[in-house]
Amino acid sequence: MTAVRMLAHRAKVIDQMVPQAVEAWAKHHVPISLPARPSQRALHHIADQFMHIGYGSSFGAIYGLTLGKGRATSQKVLGFGVGVWVFGSFVLLPALKVMRPEWRAKPLEVAVNLGAHLLYSGTLALLTEEFEKQSLLQPMPYPLSLVADTG
Repeated sequence: MTAVRMLAHRAKVIDQMVPQAVEAWAKHHVPISLPARPSQRALHHIADQFMHIGYGSSFGAIYGLTLGKGRATSQKVLGFGVGVWVFGSFVLLPALKVMRPEWRAKPLEVAVNLGAHLLYSGTLALLTEEFEKQSLLQPMPYPLSLVADTG
């Protein structure tokens, strides 16, 4: 998801990524201000990615608990991806006044947001399916793990 958004930002399709909008909102609403130093730039990138990863991890846990068993079907991927996109872009972020609602976004913004959420959902579904298959074989005993093909 982040890679899609970074590419869209670099191509000037979007002005900022969602984590940056969330960080700007948090800075505006939290009465703590840090002096602007060049080293603070790295901290703001860490903060916005940490918030985004937390959001994605929370939805990843929800996926694992509700849809994680069985094969990663296109219905699961599309349903979950669209659901997370609708919740974030139409409900949560507009309610917090982090960004304007998706229905006021430009078509390219909508395409980036929806595409990023579908990529996230597809990756999540495939990884969850793979981890479910591996759970039957893992963990590999220590001496055997030294000679196993690892990559």
